[in-house]
Amino acid sequence: MTARLSGRQVTAQASVLPAVRHKVASTPSVLPDVRCLVRAAAVGYGIEAETTEDAVLVASELVTNAIRASAWPIALRMFVSKDGFHIEVHDFSRKKPRKSEPDLTMPSEPVPDDAPDPHGWGMGIVETLSRRHGVRNERGGKTVWAVLRIASGRRP
Repeated sequence: MTARLSGRQVTAQASVLPAVRHKVASTPSVLPDVRCLVRAAAVGYGIEAETTEDAVLVASELVTNAIRASAWPIALRMFVSKDGFHIEVHDFSRKKPRKSEPDLTMPSEPVPDDAPDPHGWGMGIVETLSRRHGVRNERGGKTVWAVLRIASGRRP
């Protein structure tokens, strides 16, 4: 895989392209910023549009889970290796995210406007869009990570 960095084309190797790391608050209001940060990193790495949009969704799900798990700041890290586009989210909770089945039944009564949104889609989305994903305990919490396949196509 090749990527454009500062106007020149380089071969993607773990030592060539620098990792990007951001610290964000543990609040839902950061999610639009997270999506912009992921898009900006993907553009910087020269990643094609389809993988970029998948990465935005994966990062949003991982950060949302971290927000639910911990009130402390969250670290978002992205980098490219020969395996693909890596997204890592660290929070200060040891509770591991789990895939669950959302309730898709139709309600028998009207749903109030203030009813909580259904949950349970996040890790299924991460599993579907990534080639690999996992969790590792570290630094007083955990890092949840995903690796997305990078197609050989160029960004339009």
